[in-house]
Amino acid sequence: MISTVVFDIGMVLVYFRWRELFAELGFEGEKFEKIAQATVHNPWWNEFDKGGMTIEEIVDKYAESAPEYKEDIAKIYDHKDEFIVLYEYTIPWIKDLKERGYKVYILSNWSEPVYEANKNTHLRFLKEVDGEIMSYRERMIKPDREIYELLCNRFNINPSEAVFLDDNAANVKGAKEFGLHAIHFKNYEQAKEELERYLAE
Repeated sequence: MISTVVFDIGMVLVYFRWRELFAELGFEGEKFEKIAQATVHNPWWNEFDKGGMTIEEIVDKYAESAPEYKEDIAKIYDHKDEFIVLYEYTIPWIKDLKERGYKVYILSNWSEPVYEANKNTHLRFLKEVDGEIMSYRERMIKPDREIYELLCNRFNINPSEAVFLDDNAANVKGAKEFGLHAIHFKNYEQAKEELERYLAE
């Protein structure tokens, strides 16, 4: 019997609008592609979510891949409060689960600057949940087994009674290998339907 629902954030509860932001900053064509490869498609993007690095340090790492665009890359973080948009369904979905008696937690790879810039706006749903694990605070990220273990230990969650939703297939696989039930989030309707099947068991 399921007692707990655990959500990822990006592309599950909020829209990660990096493409739109890059376009608004005037990045297009080859410049767009090179900056995308240097940042959001760079393994250092996830490393930044582990915490312990300043914006200046991560910009230096990104710029190793595209030194000619270092100033443009640095400019991205001047707009860290524009990275995400809260989905309309997010707060009603969480409130509905809570009203039905389920515990709701967050497990997300997240960098501190973007968290701080959005915590009272597009991340305001965090006030509705029972607890959260943010990667930057713990110095670990999904899909490392340790972060799922930390979640369950900290909040006394029985993995067999919890469902985890994430848009990243590797994170879903990691959760399942740890022992959680998990749903690969593709869109709200699909994920809600799959979740309801688990809750009905």
